[in-house]
Amino acid sequence: MLALAGVVLIGMTGFGVFLPIFPFLSLDLGATPTATTIAMGAYSLGQLISSPLWGRLSDRIGRKPILITGLIGSVISYVWIAQAGTVYDLGAARLFGGLMAGNVGAAFAAAADLADDKTRARNMGLLGAAVGLGFIGGPALGALLIGQEPTRADFIQVCYASAALAALAAVAALAFFRESLAPEARAQKGQKRESRIALLMSRASLLRFIIVMFLAIAAQALMETTFALWADAELQWGPREVGWTLAGMAAGAALLQGGGAGRAARILGERLTLLIGLALFAAGFAGLAVSHEAPTMAASLTALVIGLGLATPALNALIATQASDSERGAVMGISQSASALGRVAGPLSAGALFDQLGTGAPFAVAAVLIIAALFVTLGEPAREALGRTP
Repeated sequence: MLALAGVVLIGMTGFGVFLPIFPFLSLDLGATPTATTIAMGAYSLGQLISSPLWGRLSDRIGRKPILITGLIGSVISYVWIAQAGTVYDLGAARLFGGLMAGNVGAAFAAAADLADDKTRARNMGLLGAAVGLGFIGGPALGALLIGQEPTRADFIQVCYASAALAALAAVAALAFFRESLAPEARAQKGQKRESRIALLMSRASLLRFIIVMFLAIAAQALMETTFALWADAELQWGPREVGWTLAGMAAGAALLQGGGAGRAARILGERLTLLIGLALFAAGFAGLAVSHEAPTMAASLTALVIGLGLATPALNALIATQASDSERGAVMGISQSASALGRVAGPLSAGALFDQLGTGAPFAVAAVLIIAALFVTLGEPAREALGRTP
């Protein structure tokens, strides 16, 4: 589990290095805010298409090969972005990266492989903390590399830094991660499997949690794809300030997911922890929607980060309870597809909301989506949510 968390940490650091500079790179190439958010969403479109396929493949051949393949795909994607000359090139490179991103679902499936009922939320929290720490070091490193007045060469340097970190993560996975899925637990070739739709329709609890995943990620994507644009318009910030802010947010989320979220789930239960996290999530988005100054932004982001830190591991743990060993990759692949669909839907509307309705509009819509997720979760019986019924 520690080796898995280390691999995810390195890979997510590479992703985080690149994240805050992408909107500015796109604007530097002459793109509009709407085109910028659509190009960012291309990655998630690729994930939406490929995640279930990678998930089922990981159930057959194991998690490690999928983890390594996805990281190699990331290397190619970052190098492609470094050479991009138009926003269309950026979108194509991001789409390829998403199509190759089976490593995310494989990592969460591996964390579930290594867990029992008592350690499930802890393992998901540990993996979430690795993601969070990557988003601390990544944006901070990106902010240092990009400089105060970035040039095209600076953008290229950041892309190559992300590629190098993804390559390092692939080597670390090859050397240190031990396969988590035992041969006897693997799905057999030719074995009849339920389709994704049949699997969802036959399990009401899984369907509810997948809907919550979609709504939460769509809301998060609305914020992620427009925060830099909002900070530029409202606070006159550049990529360096945005990078440091994202690093600070990730620090808070990582601290919670690394310890606090698992402890809260043991005391309160995973469902109640999810509900509290979603309530704080919604409050943070609502505050951000009406914020025009740094102090109110900071207070809103604090609520948002606490909500994210509590809700994410609880939701992943609840989804993992709905799968047997031989279908866990498929179920986590469905979860990643829901996540990817949210990351497609969010960016598709984010730029248009920002352009047409004002800088705070994406955050207001995000708050509404999280409130909807709260109601979906409230409709789930507590005994089913805790995995006590099949």
